[in-house]
Amino acid sequence: MKHGLNYLVCMLLGVLFSCSEALDPQPNKYSEIFTGTSKKAWQISSIQLKEENKSPQTFGLPPCMADDEYIFYANVEKTYEISNGFSKCDSAEPDMIVSDSWEFSNANATMNIIMPLLADYKLPFIVREASEKEMTLEIFLDEKNTTSYRFNFTAKKGN
Repeated sequence: MKHGLNYLVCMLLGVLFSCSEALDPQPNKYSEIFTGTSKKAWQISSIQLKEENKSPQTFGLPPCMADDEYIFYANVEKTYEISNGFSKCDSAEPDMIVSDSWEFSNANATMNIIMPLLADYKLPFIVREASEKEMTLEIFLDEKNTTSYRFNFTAKKGN
């Protein structure tokens, strides 16, 4: 009788698991949102300073910075470039501001990129939002995560 009960339990478990939905792993879609199929250009639409217990302050960029393009490539090297737009803040500025690589960790939604507005080396940004047309990256300025900058990007038309 005991063996019959074990057999019945095993049969029921087999039926339950065989009827479950098949696993269908999806490839990481964030990379494609950042890069499109080959490359994708973004522009900073605004920057927010967020401080605990204060209303966020939103800043725009001067025209000579607002037209800069942040380009993410879908190549193996994960190339990342920032190119100067049509208007330059200084006539001596190069056309290419940054040429480096980008890194993204899906586990903690962190993107490592150079952001010349803050530093000339890679910084870890949290990806707060990422869609085909908009992206928001946040970096905290203190250890307690009470003060941060949020960079709001818009995908450049024609990507």
